[in-house]
Amino acid sequence: MSRSAHQDTRAALLQSAQRLIAERGLGTVSVKDITRAAGARNPSAVHYHFGNVEALIKEVFAQRYRAIEQERALRLAKVDEAHPERRLVALMAAAIAPFMEACLDEDGRLYVRFCLQFSSDPRFNLLEVVTEFGMPSLISLRAQVVECVPDIPETVLNARLRQAFSISLVQAADFARQLEAGLQIAADVAVSEASATLVGYISAKVG
Repeated sequence: MSRSAHQDTRAALLQSAQRLIAERGLGTVSVKDITRAAGARNPSAVHYHFGNVEALIKEVFAQRYRAIEQERALRLAKVDEAHPERRLVALMAAAIAPFMEACLDEDGRLYVRFCLQFSSDPRFNLLEVVTEFGMPSLISLRAQVVECVPDIPETVLNARLRQAFSISLVQAADFARQLEAGLQIAADVAVSEASATLVGYISAKVG
């Protein structure tokens, strides 16, 4: 197989896996489904290119996540609000905006729905996967959030931040559904509403 053909088949497998899982759910999509949708002649193409289907699925997540991670880092670096409450709102908006804005194109909407399926599958530990592919922006975000809500115990805050990541995927998937239903909702409005929800959850008083 030429290098070009190799890359084309690999890309087709990634694309078909993303689309099928986004549309049908991770648990109902087989390796055979992915291979057929990709137009791969070799029935073992997934194993040839990725080793196993789990590695393929992780790569679908990673290929766009890397760009989202970079964009999130840039936005977080621009947050200059000093007041703790307003700063927390700005931080959450900066963190969630790349996912929300991904919904503005069809491929991004598929990716967001894929992520929702991926994050809820027991075969994958989302935190471990994100750590594997790099999450300096999330580490920075956590440190800054700690400063904004000093009264929240560390164990509680850590749990809330983990949940906030999952909540943000649900929010982005809901935004994608609204856009596909023909609703005219600006991305900045969706980001504002989503970040307000996350702030309310993260900063809620304990006890």
